[in-house]
Amino acid sequence: MRSYTARRIKIQPFAAVLFVVGAAVAGCSQVSVPVGSNNVDTPTILTGSIASTTDEAYSDINQDDRSIIAENLDVIGPDLTASGDTNGLTLPWLNSVSGNSGTLSSIVTSDLNETGCLSFKTTANTITGIKLYSGTACRDVTQKFAVTTLSVAGA
Repeated sequence: MRSYTARRIKIQPFAAVLFVVGAAVAGCSQVSVPVGSNNVDTPTILTGSIASTTDEAYSDINQDDRSIIAENLDVIGPDLTASGDTNGLTLPWLNSVSGNSGTLSSIVTSDLNETGCLSFKTTANTITGIKLYSGTACRDVTQKFAVTTLSVAGA
């Protein structure tokens, strides 16, 4: 006659073997983290410094504001950059989420063909007040501008 304890004893070693095999297989698996990106739809950030809490420009103008500034710089077509006639050109920008706004001016495109970068000045109307900033924007792999540097400028 068979007892239920006999079956239980036979099942326990089988469960232990399954646990050991599962742990061994899990230990052999690997997790990889991508170092670079070949994805042109979402390119990595070009250059720039790491933002800190003491960086006044970064605390006033966040990454979303910088993206909107870069989108407005994208309106500068090849005809304007080739002629270099950006004197007097002003471009307004507005971030409807943060409420920050400003005007891009003093856009210098003289180095655009060589380096892919241009310099600009922008005002920013933020919760802390209105300030003037100097910045640089460079083209990424998709030929869109990205703000690479931004600092408070003297008036």
